Amino acid sequence: MSDGKVSLKTPFMIENFNNINNFIMTIFPDIESYIKEQIAQGIPKSDLDNLVYYKLKTKFKLYIVRHYSKELDAYLDEQVDHVNREAIKDVLLSTISTTLNVSDARGHKLNENDYLISLKNIIEKFTF
Repeated sequence: MSDGKVSLKTPFMIENFNNINNFIMTIFPDIESYIKEQIAQGIPKSDLDNLVYYKLKTKFKLYIVRHYSKELDAYLDEQVDHVNREAIKDVLLSTISTTLNVSDARGHKLNENDYLISLKNIIEKFTF
């Protein structure tokens, strides 16, 4: 699944990536050091998939906030009138980070298995 274009779509922005590995490395640029740190701490290789995927979801939310704050704020200004703006922002970011709203070039939503396959390949690359 690492081939093909990947589109990150939110209500306030769209960003395209060459493939899922490029997406992962953009969202989580320090993945190699994270993997090596986990191994150094004695985390079994069999547990790395879940740890790295969880960390990817966390990094995903941070990526959105760091790179698209202005777009997010503009979207909220248009959509939110009398509601607690920060609460809506938290809900929106929570939804985006939980679902990892990314699709391939054909518009099919990528799922957890797509990410795990690519993450396993990345982990294999960095652990040998």
